[in-house]
Amino acid sequence: MSKVRLDTLYDASEIQDIWDAAQREPCIKDPKGDFISPYKYRTHKSFKPCPYCGKKMVHGRQYSTQSKEEAKKRGYEYKTVDGKPYINQAGSSYYHKHYVTIDHKLNKARFPEKMFDYDNLEAICWRCNNEKSDNLIFELEHKLEHLKSLKESVFNRYPNANS
Repeated sequence: MSKVRLDTLYDASEIQDIWDAAQREPCIKDPKGDFISPYKYRTHKSFKPCPYCGKKMVHGRQYSTQSKEEAKKRGYEYKTVDGKPYINQAGSSYYHKHYVTIDHKLNKARFPEKMFDYDNLEAICWRCNNEKSDNLIFELEHKLEHLKSLKESVFNRYPNANS
């Protein structure tokens, strides 16, 4: 796909089709200068902590199943922000809640020319990616919550520090 084509491509379904078709194509230039596929990018991030929730991210067939019941048995189901039960699903497969996904810092539908730009990509777990959705200030909100939690922890540990 030429960059000229990406610069003029704003139909969300076309962009998603291009992204889906490129999953195993070496189209992301990593910092070493090599080209890697989105699949390889996710593989490199397996067993690393999610930058938002800190949970170990997983990747590979052993973390997916074709059966919704099996997914529930394996503990893939979780509660969404609004408290509803949810299981990550793509096609006919169900995935672990901390399965590695690729988040586009700048939305690929709004900035298709950045779709395969290494600096625009971030590996996060599926659950956090779901929560983030298109919220561009999710990272700031998450950092603010973390700082509030640290402050509370310090004040609980050192009660006189607040005076």
